[in-house]
Amino acid sequence: MAIDIYQGDPKITIDEDGADMRFVNGQPIMDQGVENLAIISLFTDGEWLGNALYEVTQEQIGSGFEESVRQPITLSNLIDTQLAAEQALKIDAFNRVDVVVNNPLNIRRDIRITIEPPGQDVQTLLLTNNGYNWVLQNERL
Repeated sequence: MAIDIYQGDPKITIDEDGADMRFVNGQPIMDQGVENLAIISLFTDGEWLGNALYEVTQEQIGSGFEESVRQPITLSNLIDTQLAAEQALKIDAFNRVDVVVNNPLNIRRDIRITIEPPGQDVQTLLLTNNGYNWVLQNERL
């Protein structure tokens, strides 16, 4: 499938320096999929001040996902991180979300999130958290 990098929403990427947007000749690279919605849901704190503008609680954004990842790595914390990601991604725009969290090395967590939006291709987000640094990759399946 050919992707037009100039259609959609400005694409947010996560790397070792935090959130970023890439520009080509002054034009931001755009996202046509569900990456932005997932990233905003996962990485916006549930106490985000902008939520005060929403009268309906269900419209508020944010989660405790990042807070769960700041905790010491234990078996129960890996489960808590998985549950926090699943809770953050309980969004009508996603039919099904599968989250797998593992700890392959020392202070590193690898998080594989498979999202199946209605009428769209399945997408997989590969998040790596190494201490305070995040790296996000996307696989289009």
